[in-house]
Amino acid sequence: MSDIGYRIKCIRKEINLNQSQFAKSTGISQGNLSEIEMGNSNPSAETLISIRAQYNVNLNWLLTDVDSEDGITYEDYYEKS
Repeated sequence: MSDIGYRIKCIRKEINLNQSQFAKSTGISQGNLSEIEMGNSNPSAETLISIRAQYNVNLNWLLTDVDSEDGITYEDYYEKS
């Protein structure tokens, strides 16, 4: 799984949405989201902007895994189990 796909999956799990719900809210297909989360595809700029707008996600964290002040970061949901 690519790092960005992994972080997108963490966001989705943290807000308790399934792939279909999250994909619909960000304007992509569930299949596309699945490919992104598995690391087989990268999200488009439009998808990243949509995630930022819908969920106030810290884009610096989403892209680089480095925290900054511009939105929410999400915990690793695997570590919470």
